[in-house]
Amino acid sequence: MENVQKDRLIRATGSHVPFRLVLADITRTAEEIGLMHNASSEALKLLAETSIASLFLSSSLKFMGTVCVKVTFDGDITYAEADSTPQGLVRAMIPQDEIQNNKQFEPALSPQRFEAVTLDERGKRVNQSIIEAVSESMGRNLSVFMLQSAQTRSAVGIEARLNKNNPKKLDYAVGFYLEPFADIAPDELTLLEAQVAKLPAFSEFFDGKNFNLNALMDAISGDYPTTIVREIAPHAYCPCSKVRTLSTLATIPAEDLEDLIKEGKDLELVCEFCRNKYIITPDEIQDILNDRLKK
Repeated sequence: MENVQKDRLIRATGSHVPFRLVLADITRTAEEIGLMHNASSEALKLLAETSIASLFLSSSLKFMGTVCVKVTFDGDITYAEADSTPQGLVRAMIPQDEIQNNKQFEPALSPQRFEAVTLDERGKRVNQSIIEAVSESMGRNLSVFMLQSAQTRSAVGIEARLNKNNPKKLDYAVGFYLEPFADIAPDELTLLEAQVAKLPAFSEFFDGKNFNLNALMDAISGDYPTTIVREIAPHAYCPCSKVRTLSTLATIPAEDLEDLIKEGKDLELVCEFCRNKYIITPDEIQDILNDRLKK
């Protein structure tokens, strides 16, 4: 049986020099997300790279929250969105009709905006920042985002490489996020920047089967040893449920709910992130209206 490498999310710090380093390999997780959407080629690549950007941002959360990243485009795909938690749970989506319409060709994309929203553990919005997207490179966008929204210097590399033989598979979906702390000495910062500048292409760390994340970490840190603070396995996860779906329905006007009941048909709702289908009956919609009357 072929040995399949597990996905990894590594958080590390400089052992003697003040910097933070996060590395991600979410190849299998990204393929799982792609399978949910029947995504292939460039849509699969975009789902993977947006997911990595979200995971990098959520890795710095000090509470049990969620970071939602949304990148908008002018072109054949209007946006890609990914949500993740500090525990490595991630989900992503592109409008389903756009995924299916762009299966057979490379979509024309003109980046417009990069947006990140932070939610607390109760789903309450605690922060939102938006910048003009500067590139099709997700790593470049994230680096500029950190500089403009948080005045934080960083070096970011993100790449998902498609498999040449199977458009629904990835050779790898990987990345790194390097953030020097404010108290780093100028000579240390200069050396760190030089090490990042001479990094080889991501493909140099891929042996044809697996991606060597540890070798990438060593290449980035160079003469500065790192200490792994935490390593977790990222997973595709969506918190949707029928209960949540009913709660969403409960927010729409009573007149609209009454119209749905009059139609006398089951309502089919599909989660945009995991594509799970939920069937809501007229009786269940009536229960929503009855609950309002009780209140």
